[in-house]
Amino acid sequence: MKKHSITLILILTTFCLSAQNSDSNSILVRHDKTTLKANECEWVIKSLIKDSTELASEKGKSIPEVLLQAIEAGKLKAFDSWTNKPIPAKEVYTWGMSIDTVAVYEEDILKYKVVQNRRTGDDIKQIRIYQDWYFDVKKQVLFSIIKSIEFLEPDRFGSYNEESDVVPFCRIDY
Repeated sequence: MKKHSITLILILTTFCLSAQNSDSNSILVRHDKTTLKANECEWVIKSLIKDSTELASEKGKSIPEVLLQAIEAGKLKAFDSWTNKPIPAKEVYTWGMSIDTVAVYEEDILKYKVVQNRRTGDDIKQIRIYQDWYFDVKKQVLFSIIKSIEFLEPDRFGSYNEESDVVPFCRIDY
């Protein structure tokens, strides 16, 4: 009898515990990851300008450049994809970039100058989007919620192959 009652309790507990709230009308369909080529995302800026005229100053800029500027201005927070540490807003263009020593002639005297390399929006070749897809049962609507965006740039330590040689630079959580 004890075995049956323990089994019954375990089964009832299993049915009572759910990964989703039973009061919710939305059902999680799947977690998804999509990779976009950054240079093919101009349509995003164009569609945003139609909806909001104050974004007209962003016309002609790439998505990575707009997001890097927002990070630098402190509007978005970026996290290092490898260490999960926050990237200081003012260091977003130089984070993880190499520092070189360059010989410079000043007035016929050889001096050495330290140069910090900087990334631009054009250095970000791909954007990876992490999202959750939900189905609203009442409204019969399928929708997605973006969880984070990750910038992918060419591997600086190897030759660049568009399909495989990209490494994550930073993540922006929503």
